[in-house]
Amino acid sequence: MLIKKRMKVKLFILITIPFLVVLTGCGEFKDIDKMVFVSMIGIDETDDPEKPYKIILKLYVPTSSFRQNPTPEYTYLSKNGKTLAETISILESHLDKELDFGHSKLIVVGEKILQNDNYKEILDFLIRRPDIQMISYFAVGRPNAEEIIKFLPAGETALQPTIFNYFDNNGAESSYIISTFLFDFRRRLKEEGIDPILPIVEMNEPKTHFIINKSIVLADNRPPYELDTDKTLLFKTLSMNAKTIFFAVKREREYFVSRIDSIKSKYNVNVENNKASIKIEMKLAGVITESKNTLSSKELSRYSKMLDEEMKEKVSEFIHEMKREGYDPFGFGLKYYAHTLPKNRMTHEEWLEAYKNADVEVVVKSNLKSTGSIQ
Repeated sequence: MLIKKRMKVKLFILITIPFLVVLTGCGEFKDIDKMVFVSMIGIDETDDPEKPYKIILKLYVPTSSFRQNPTPEYTYLSKNGKTLAETISILESHLDKELDFGHSKLIVVGEKILQNDNYKEILDFLIRRPDIQMISYFAVGRPNAEEIIKFLPAGETALQPTIFNYFDNNGAESSYIISTFLFDFRRRLKEEGIDPILPIVEMNEPKTHFIINKSIVLADNRPPYELDTDKTLLFKTLSMNAKTIFFAVKREREYFVSRIDSIKSKYNVNVENNKASIKIEMKLAGVITESKNTLSSKELSRYSKMLDEEMKEKVSEFIHEMKREGYDPFGFGLKYYAHTLPKNRMTHEEWLEAYKNADVEVVVKSNLKSTGSIQ
């Protein structure tokens, strides 16, 4: 019995070892000094039909000590090409090291690319390439991706590019900044009933820092639609991605600014006889932080009502504008599909027509807690 048991153990080991060898052979290991890490990827459109794409890679320069090199150092690779894969392959021949995209956190496309749907081809390439992170941020560069990629704002250190702080909420937590991941951009682009929205990255006039307070909505068979600063704020408020917003109210000879630090919103979509209706409910809470007139804490209920009316008016105008232009960054159509059985659903074309003519009801309930502290 003991001999048979030993034979079984040996047989098990002999069978297991080949499998372990195969599992450990996932790929060729390379030393870190044989690799160069890509920080950002920029993609622009050229005027050459033979080579329509220009790829710009921002590469980290290794440093042994932050104290010795406190200022950032980067190198750049750029090349025009017919296809993205071919262009990157050529860029790899410009270095004696392997390009590693695993640490790249931002992909910027030029604004010109959005005008002719070339971003779909770019997205297909980025999704297929296994070493590009799906959690990379995706943004639009204005005037182009190359200027944004190569720009070094004042105060940037060698620790990491400043622009990353705008999107990851570790630094700036602005209510005007839209953060879009690569995987979410693809989901919105492929899913019926919701349109993708991307942040626009610009530079200020002296070119000392970035400005990110606008966005752009994309939809099939329609040109890109830009949202200004105020509309970007409203989108982020309705999508419940804003932690704190400052909202100005100008009514009944009063003009004050409220800081809203509690935002809860939800919406329902109903369809009866191919007639759609959208109801949006919002609950806001905050304080008044600025006013041109003397305010009384006894009239907080009146100020709250004024905030209700102002917010309701702005949101209604924004939703009607999106309906009229045929864009749905909120996902009203997705909400309809998710709550309707397949056999009862309208076709996508029928929903777009119903959405364009949908009735919109906005209900806002505000609670301003104080008029601020003045000493």
